Amino acid sequence: MKEVMVKQTMYEMQLKQMGAKIISYHGLHCFVKFNINEFEITYSYNINSKNQFYLQRIKPYPINIGVYKEINDIVETIKADIDKFRNALQSGKFDKFLEVNTKLLEAAKNLEDLFLYYIVDEKVFNDLSKMVTELEDKIASNVDENKKV
Repeated sequence: MKEVMVKQTMYEMQLKQMGAKIISYHGLHCFVKFNINEFEITYSYNINSKNQFYLQRIKPYPINIGVYKEINDIVETIKADIDKFRNALQSGKFDKFLEVNTKLLEAAKNLEDLFLYYIVDEKVFNDLSKMVTELEDKIASNVDENKKV
């Protein structure tokens, strides 16, 4: 544990030299893992600088879930999320969903790389924005409250 703390201090020093402000808590950071039909779902939560709990799902794909004042809210949120995954895993289409979701996450990373490493013409952003709007419309048009799981 001491070695980890020393390395953490070294990394914090490097980040400070880069201009970062560091708020470091030595305490609560939890990983929560579930195995549903041999499928792993993993969450991470920690306390942020406002003494609130920050919850993320790490697996099967990373997504920020929310910020909560009480840890019980995290438990309730995870319970509801797990219930949704149990239903989704029975759909027979879960692998296809993960494939599409993975492509979207890769596209977001590629967009970031494009913007951060290259001078991008505004037309490209306009075209991409239009494509995203079309995707959002396609998703919205397939939402049918009568078919909710």
